[in-house]
Amino acid sequence: MKFRNAKGNLAVITIMMLFCLSVFSYGIYASYYGLQLFQQGAFNFIIGLFFLGCVGVPSIYWVVSTIYRYFAAVPSYINQRQIRVINPHLLHEKGLYFETEKSLCAAVKELAKAEGLPTTPVVGIELCDDNPNAYAVGATRSYAMVVATTGLINQLNQREVAAVMAHELGHIANLDTMAKTLLSAALDGVMLILFTPMMMIVWYFGRFAALLMLAAGLIYGLLGNWQHATGFFVGVLVWIILMMLPMITKFLVTLLTFWHSRWREYHADAVAARLTSVDDMVSALATLDRLPFQPPKKNREQMSTLWIRVAMNEETGTFHWLKHTHPPIHKRIEALRRGLYLR
Repeated sequence: MKFRNAKGNLAVITIMMLFCLSVFSYGIYASYYGLQLFQQGAFNFIIGLFFLGCVGVPSIYWVVSTIYRYFAAVPSYINQRQIRVINPHLLHEKGLYFETEKSLCAAVKELAKAEGLPTTPVVGIELCDDNPNAYAVGATRSYAMVVATTGLINQLNQREVAAVMAHELGHIANLDTMAKTLLSAALDGVMLILFTPMMMIVWYFGRFAALLMLAAGLIYGLLGNWQHATGFFVGVLVWIILMMLPMITKFLVTLLTFWHSRWREYHADAVAARLTSVDDMVSALATLDRLPFQPPKKNREQMSTLWIRVAMNEETGTFHWLKHTHPPIHKRIEALRRGLYLR
C-alpha cells in the first residue's frame, strides 16, 4: 500500500491546520474587539491597544508567516545554501552535468516512481560541504526537493547513495517535511501568541503584586501569624510558576518535536529498505557511522533536522537522545534488521 507510514503524520498535520485556523480566528476576533474598545474611553483604549497589538496582529502575522514558510521552503533553501539544482530536461546536454549528477537524478526519478510519488522532486547537490549528508524539504508530495552533499556523493558507493536518497524520498512520501514545518511553526506560535500577552501582564503587573505579597508574608511571619503569611507566600509561588511556565512549555513542546523527528527517521529508513534493500540501507548507515560528521556550529539546533545523523561526539550522556532529532545509527540498523517498521 502506498504511503503506508503517513497516517501518523496526517493526524499531526490535521491538528496543526486546525490550530492555525483557530489562531487566525482568534487573531481576527481580538483585532476586532480591540478596535471596538478604541471608541469607549481612555482606559478601554489602552485595553483595546493591548488586544490589537499583543494578541490580534501577532496571531494573524504568525499564520501568514507560517503559510509563507510552508510554501517558500524549496526556493528559500536554494537561495540560502550553495545548492546546484539539476535540471532533468538538460541531462543530455554535453558538458553541463557530471556523470555522478546524471546518475543521481536518474536514481531519484526511478525511486520516486517506485514509491508512487506524483512527480519527481527537484534534485539538488549542496556544494562545498564535505560532510556526508542529505535532506528533503517541501510543502507537498508534488512540490519538494531532495538534496545530497558533495561529501555524500564522494564518500559513499552508488548503491549506498541510492539508499540514502530513497530515505529522503521516504520523508516526502510520509509527509514528514510537511509535518516538520507545521510543528516548528506551532512551537513559535505557542510562545508568541499564548505566552507573550500573559507574560506582559505577569511581569509588568504581577511582579508588584508578588513583591507586596512577599513583604506582607514576611511581616505576618515576624509577627508570628504564620497562617496568614503562608497564604501570601503561596501567592508568590504561583507568580514564580507563571513566570517559568513559558520555559517549561517550550521545553516540553521541543521534546515532543524531537520525539516526532526520531520516530519519522525509522519510517523513512523502512521506505528506503523497501525501495532498495535492507542490506543497502544498513550498509549506507554503517558507512555514515564510520565517516566523520561535524556540521558547522552556526544555527546548530535549527539545522539539526536537516542532518542525516547525530553529529559526532554528541551521543554521550544518559538522556542524550532526548535532545536529538535522529536516533543513534546502531538503533536504526537494529530496527532495519529486525524489520520493525517494514510491516
